[in-house]
Amino acid sequence: MNLPVEVIEAVRNRRCLLVLGSRATLEAAELQDLSWPDNRSLATSLGWKKPRPVPGNRSKPQPPSVEEAAGELENRLGRAAMITQLQATLATPFPPTAAHQSAWKHFSLILSTCYAPLLLQAAPPNLHQLNREEAFPTAADPAQPTVIHLRGQLAHPQTILVSRRDFEQRPLGADQRRALRTLIRNHVVLFVGFRPDEEEFERCFSEFSDAYGGELPRCHLAVGQGPIDDFLWQKWVWRGLLMFMADPTEAMAELEAHVL
Repeated sequence: MNLPVEVIEAVRNRRCLLVLGSRATLEAAELQDLSWPDNRSLATSLGWKKPRPVPGNRSKPQPPSVEEAAGELENRLGRAAMITQLQATLATPFPPTAAHQSAWKHFSLILSTCYAPLLLQAAPPNLHQLNREEAFPTAADPAQPTVIHLRGQLAHPQTILVSRRDFEQRPLGADQRRALRTLIRNHVVLFVGFRPDEEEFERCFSEFSDAYGGELPRCHLAVGQGPIDDFLWQKWVWRGLLMFMADPTEAMAELEAHVL
């Protein structure tokens, strides 16, 4: 695995913005021989069902959608029941990995799409936490480690965004978009703990693009848990995303080796 030189230099100069996805949690569970759902399994646990085939339709079937499943479950049983099911599915407690520990050594501002609290467990005691409705900083402050929860936290149900309706009704505000645009302009963006063939990353990348007001400057993605096909490589390269294969612990360990 070759960590991009641009990322290494940006981390050394405190100009790298880390965006951490839920596959960092999945990897942590797997390393400890525990069960934790990936996005497909989470969609199924929320009630997603494979659509019936349409005669004559040869288009590629859509993958399981967490947003769609959560919306349908909320429509049937109500918001409280949907959140309870989400919390129950993601309730297994386990400690963070070296990747979470390492993240706080090199990044004082982290944006997270993880529901689980592993990043918080590894954080310094003076951690400052923000949800998407609160004022975002426009620069990282080494004296004030900060995490922005883009999808909320399991421990605070009122902050959670999971369905398509949630994101449509609670988009990033104008002030948050301006702050995020400044962060993107002044930093190299590194996505870790995502796969580009999953809804979670598509949603996150789209929110960043909307905040920026167009195509993002060159970003980097450490693709976790296995390779992707050529179609996806080409799709994301055209959107300015440079990818390399690395699970979160591998990416952070490589970063440690080059930066320390």
